[in-house]
Amino acid sequence: MRPDERFLKGLELFNHGEYFECHEVIEDLWLEVPENDPNRDLYKGVIQAAAAIYQWDRGILSGARGLYRTAVSYLEKYRPEGLGLNTKKLVLEMKLLFADLDRWDGHSEMLRDKKLTPVLEYQSL
Repeated sequence: MRPDERFLKGLELFNHGEYFECHEVIEDLWLEVPENDPNRDLYKGVIQAAAAIYQWDRGILSGARGLYRTAVSYLEKYRPEGLGLNTKKLVLEMKLLFADLDRWDGHSEMLRDKKLTPVLEYQSL
């Protein structure tokens, strides 16, 4: 099954650092698919991964941490890949990126190490 073009566009936006736009594009798709769509949680996982990074960059650290945790829980279901997206790599890279924030004390400033930002690997099938 070929992925929806909006999913592929969202992945491209993610890799260009356009996390808000990625979220918006894939969310439009997610809102249209039926509740029983087998890829619904995959879309949600990517949406939340993008939103987590976006929130971190905006300084909303508790929101970023929560979104990261739910993104990983959604994406884990699709390991090692879903719709051509290497979910195993994405989950591992999200865990590396968020390792310090996941242990955050809730008060100190935390800046994102941009070198650890996930790069999505996918094929369009």
